[in-house]
Amino acid sequence: MWKRIATAVVLLGIVFGTLLGLRQIHTSFADVIGILVCFLGAWEMYTALKKSGYNPIGWAVLVIALATYPLTVIFKENGILMSIAFATMVAIIIFTFSHKYELKDLLSTFMIFIYPIAMFAPFFLLNHSEYGMLAIMLMLLVPVLTDTMAYFVGITFRGPKLCPEISPKKTISGAVGGVLGGILGAMLVFILFDYTGCMEVFKNVGSLQLLDSKVKSAIVYGVVGLVGGVICELGDLGASWIKRKAEIKDFGKIFPGHGGMMDRLDSILFMIPIVYFVISIVEIMH
Repeated sequence: MWKRIATAVVLLGIVFGTLLGLRQIHTSFADVIGILVCFLGAWEMYTALKKSGYNPIGWAVLVIALATYPLTVIFKENGILMSIAFATMVAIIIFTFSHKYELKDLLSTFMIFIYPIAMFAPFFLLNHSEYGMLAIMLMLLVPVLTDTMAYFVGITFRGPKLCPEISPKKTISGAVGGVLGGILGAMLVFILFDYTGCMEVFKNVGSLQLLDSKVKSAIVYGVVGLVGGVICELGDLGASWIKRKAEIKDFGKIFPGHGGMMDRLDSILFMIPIVYFVISIVEIMH
């Protein structure tokens, strides 16, 4: 357990050090971290699928991994669709002329296009939006506190298992704690930005308020935390089931006690689209 906690502290230090340090110099520093995370996540999914008997088309995965960031920054939402379209073209062409691939291999390649790459891509849009820092903090703190509360509440209260066939260690008490953690994470962002505005001491933060009314903002944050807590736990369970089907314990081994990048991304990948949806609605309202 202590190895897990120590690794988590180091990871959080690196992530928030980048956000509150390097990102203040230029927002693109956060992009660099995002690109690295996306590459590692795609590689781990590729490796996991290979271990489970699939043979994803590596060149097509490389195309989308290289193209997603620049196309997203240049063409916004359309860039994500363009990167998927170009990589799909490459995958089908290779599949057509290289007969070592089966149909299941082509479909597994498409899986990597979506999970994790396309699901992570809105991070780059949010990073360069008016609500950049607010959005990033929301997409990180909700999953982090969901996972943290689920873990500690689960090992403290134990009780009936949640989904023993998917993840034997997860309990119903832990799931409830995780949802409460999601709400706590969202409300912490509310306090840092809308309520106190203390994040204004940093540069390149962008908007410090989600909505003009603190009461309305608090309600929105609470709903986002509630929905996010549930969604993050579903993302965690989904990743656990993928690993079980692939007959692997973890996606990787780069983080002692935590596995690989995808083991840390599972909840965040499900939270990024939620945050992007909320920020898009807020921008339309303004």
